[in-house]
Amino acid sequence: MENTIIKSINLFSHIKNDNVFKIFDLAEKNKFNIWIVGGAIRDFFLKKNINDLDFVYDINPIELVDILKTNELEFISSYINFGVIIIKLNNKEYTLTSLREDFKQDGRYTEVRYVKSIKKDCLRRDLTFNALYMDSSQKVYDFNNGLEHLENSKIIFIGDFKKKCLEDNLRIIRFIRFCSLFKSPVYPSEYMSFFLKNRNLISNLKHKKISNEIEKALSYHYKENTISILKKLNIESFVFEKF
Repeated sequence: MENTIIKSINLFSHIKNDNVFKIFDLAEKNKFNIWIVGGAIRDFFLKKNINDLDFVYDINPIELVDILKTNELEFISSYINFGVIIIKLNNKEYTLTSLREDFKQDGRYTEVRYVKSIKKDCLRRDLTFNALYMDSSQKVYDFNNGLEHLENSKIIFIGDFKKKCLEDNLRIIRFIRFCSLFKSPVYPSEYMSFFLKNRNLISNLKHKKISNEIEKALSYHYKENTISILKKLNIESFVFEKF
């Protein structure tokens, strides 16, 4: 893991969302920590519209449920076994996921255990620029050079990319999706060699998961990059059949 980079930003004025303050205030009053993670931070640095806000927290999900009940907040806990709680505020939903690490995977499903450290949590994420965390003071924590990679159009997996993709086959599709973020994406040539050799892995995935990623890719400015890679891997017809 690279040295930690901490950078202050002004995300709050960019999103103008009072619900975010309510979530951070809830954590402060109840003495636990919470961070915005992933896509919102990535898109802020790319100067893109921020549509979704995802949070991670450092207490047991059952504790969080008790806090939400005490504060009479509406929530959905259907996915509590995965550490995921959805809070409803002013008719909007926000996903809060416990800090966790993966310990058992089979390509489609993952078993996790809860941790207290964002540095540990980031190791389970796919790409460096998706592992950016922002706290309530708007400090962004980058453990894997994700900011430098964003600036230079680099798409880099965290850790052993082969292991990552074998553990969770959707990461192949997500990589292809994020190639549409940049005009000229940069990545190690070994990625494509591995994907070509293991393209059958995507047949393990649920159709909805594939279509969700492709739909997002086609909304990006350089969507032709995704289509080009699908053609190179000879999986274009399979993917769009599921779309």
